[in-house]
Amino acid sequence: MDENETSLDQLSLAVLMRFARATYTQAMRDAFAALGCEDMPRNGTYVIGAIARGTLPMSQIVQDLDISKQAVGQLVDVLVLRGYLERTPDADDRRRLNLSLTERGQAVAQATSVAVKAIEAALTERVGAERIAHTRETLTALATLRGTAAPAAPEPAAPQTPRFANRRMDGAAFQDVSLAGAVFDDVNLADSSFSNVNLKGASITNANLSGATITNAKIDGLTIFGHNIQSLIRAEINHTKPA
Repeated sequence: MDENETSLDQLSLAVLMRFARATYTQAMRDAFAALGCEDMPRNGTYVIGAIARGTLPMSQIVQDLDISKQAVGQLVDVLVLRGYLERTPDADDRRRLNLSLTERGQAVAQATSVAVKAIEAALTERVGAERIAHTRETLTALATLRGTAAPAAPEPAAPQTPRFANRRMDGAAFQDVSLAGAVFDDVNLADSSFSNVNLKGASITNANLSGATITNAKIDGLTIFGHNIQSLIRAEINHTKPA
């Protein structure tokens, strides 16, 4: 196993399936380029393949592509305009139109089949038929999970209340942070600044606030030495810690 395979092995199934799909997509693009069919629209090969097999009604195509009926109709219009499909009146009901592959559409359907079979043959040679069978079983099971309820997200952890005690923090700059409910106890905050900070419910006790500034902060319930200052918008606080 090379370095690239090792890194892919660490990815989630969802990401791995995206990379795996890209292998098929590139092979089909190369095949279409050889035919001069580089104008194949997104999801066009699925519609062409469904019509080629003659097994899926349009309502099923809408469901499988997970896009609106209108979007599928627009996709069909593009395929008709680009010469992959043609519409013909239904022999039994002239109000209905049947879709069929043009010669160009048939060439794309054949090229798609050849490209897919070549990839699956190479994959079988690399990992073996038994693993391929297990992969099909796993992907089939995954497909049937569609629409089932997702597991409930875990409850977010309760935020820890910031606490600062017995520290020198003179000159500290608090900016664009939440200090809601924070506790500053016996802290040197001389010349510190609080700018655009959430100080809601915070308390500052027994602290040196000489030269400290509070600017554009949420201060509902902020207490300094037990004094509730609800309406402070901007404060120049000068206080020397008592001896």
